Formats: sequence, structure tokens, C-alpha cells
Amino acid sequence: MSDTPSDLEFVPLAADDDETVGQWLSLLADAAESGPRAAPPCTADMTGSLRFAPPATALDDWVVRSGGRVVGALRLALPDGAPSARVDQLLVHPGLHRRGIGRALHDHALRRAREHGRSTLSATVVESLPGGPPQDPGPAAFAAAMGAARSDIPAGVHQWLDLDRHDPLAGGVPATPAGYSLVTWGTVTPDEYAVQVSELELSLGDAPVDRAAQEVRTSYARQFETMRRGRGRRAYHTGVVHDGSGRLAGYTSVSKTTGNPAYALQGMTVVHREHRGHRLGMLLKLANLEYVLRHEPAVRLLDTANAEDNQPMIAVNAAMGFEPYDRWVFWTRSVDLSGLSG
Repeated sequence: MSDTPSDLEFVPLAADDDETVGQWLSLLADAAESGPRAAPPCTADMTGSLRFAPPATALDDWVVRSGGRVVGALRLALPDGAPSARVDQLLVHPGLHRRGIGRALHDHALRRAREHGRSTLSATVVESLPGGPPQDPGPAAFAAAMGAARSDIPAGVHQWLDLDRHDPLAGGVPATPAGYSLVTWGTVTPDEYAVQVSELELSLGDAPVDRAAQEVRTSYARQFETMRRGRGRRAYHTGVVHDGSGRLAGYTSVSKTTGNPAYALQGMTVVHREHRGHRLGMLLKLANLEYVLRHEPAVRLLDTANAEDNQPMIAVNAAMGFEPYDRWVFWTRSVDLSGLSG
């Protein structure tokens, strides 16, 4: 650590600071070349993220400079009412590893978490799957060295679908079961489904309807759409309606950024517990993939992640041709400032 830069300067990252944002975007691109497999950073998406946070979450963005240049970046996500601050980004320029910059970023994260009244600091670390491609052990080693430990939260299994190798639509879209109908919509949810989408999203299809929380659920869906549109993202949805009640029994979502034509993200797929057992999850994903490709024919790669204990959805993905690639392990530590320098 003797060559740690002596002039490290932490600066809040603001959307209207064009020079700093430009250097931050360059750092993201450089870090992506040596990082875990992911879609390349999209300029519109990342710049938009500085103005448009996820629903019920505040973002605290910082860069660290040395010699007047951005050499590292930190993003904390602060969910409303939660005790934890989540490290969504902790990056050091690839040419400046092992110089103490990562530790300085970690220590800054602890201080900021304390200032925000959080008691724990959490992060997601990419690790290898058994039999999968080897992943860099450095991030897990760094987390352990910083005093973090693996959480009891189930890890996420990260899967990729390469449409040049697998064609899930070769056999067509399955027939819709009797008593159900499919509907589609784009980035903005129709008013008639906004509350129901929010209910399904927030409860994962398990909770009973609570009409007292209708306003909150409606705002959740609309806030998510505001974030997407502000970041230049497009989304494609397919829902399945129970004909007897006229209510959504489930839906699925695929989204994509402006700058990566070949990449898309398979997001939430949820079926209400009262309608499971009809293979609606597979129907929704295949029907929506067909919908996506009609509008985004350049898409060739989709990625998705599910908790490793969600075996039914992982199996649906595998049947479509999604291949497991790595796992996302949750690490956590207490916000304890003792022993920090400065």
C-alpha cells in the first residue's frame, strides 16, 4: 500500500458536472473490459441514472480523483426505511488496482452509510458457479478483507440466453390455456393494469390484495416507469388476464438500454399463486420474447437472474436455453467506523 496516491479527493457525482461525468463514464467503460460478463455500459442509461433513481430508493454517487483525474467511483443505494446501505458500484481504474484506492472507497462508503443513519453495509459479489466459467476471486477476497461476511440471503443465479445458439421460439408460442387471455404493452403500463402490476411486483404474487395500499402500489409502477424513461430504456411486457375476474394473473418484462442493440434484460416474471400450475410462466416469457423481437430484431443476448432457491423459474429459463454463468452472492458488514483512517 506504500504507493497509495496521497492526493485522493472525494467529490459528489452530479449530473450537471459534464467533465466529471465524462471521466466517470470512461472509468465505467475501462472497468467493464476486465469485469464480469455484462452488457457494455450505455452512456444514456448511466447518465440518466444520476437523475432517476429506482422507486423508493435514493442514490449517493461519488468519484475519487487523483492528479485531477477520476480514478474510482462509489454508488450507494439507500432504500427507504431500510437499515442497510447497498454498494451498487465500487470501482477502481484497472490500471490502479492494489494501491489502496478500493479501501479508501470502502471507508468512504462506511462513513456515508453512517451519515445516512444506516447500520449495515451490503454488496453483491460475483462468484463462480460449480462447473461454470471461473470468476475473479478478487472481489470476494476484498469483501472479506474489509470485514464483510456472506449473508444468509440466497445467492442469485445469473443466466444468459444466446439467440444465435438457442431458438426458444422454434416450436412457436404455446397455446394460451382456456380461461386466460394474453395482453401486451410497452414501457408505460395501461391505467387498467397499473395497480395490479404493482401488487404482483411487490408481493411476488403471494400476498392478498390490500386495497388500503392502492395509492402506494400505483405510484410504485409509475415511479419505475419514470426511472426507465429517464434513463432512455425501453420495455416490453406481456400479461395474462384471468377471463373470469378480468384481473392480471401474471406478467413478464424485458427491458433494454438505448446504446446496446444486441442486449436485453429479462426482468420480473410473476404469476399469482392462485393461477400457478398452468405453465403460465413459460407462456409469458415465450410470448414476450416474440413481442420483443418484433420491435427489437437486433437483440441476440438476454441475461437474467433469480434467487437460487427459485428453482421453478430457473428451470423455465433453462428450458428456453438460458445457461447459468455465475452467481451473485450477498455480503454484509456492520457500519463500524472504528479503525478507519482520517
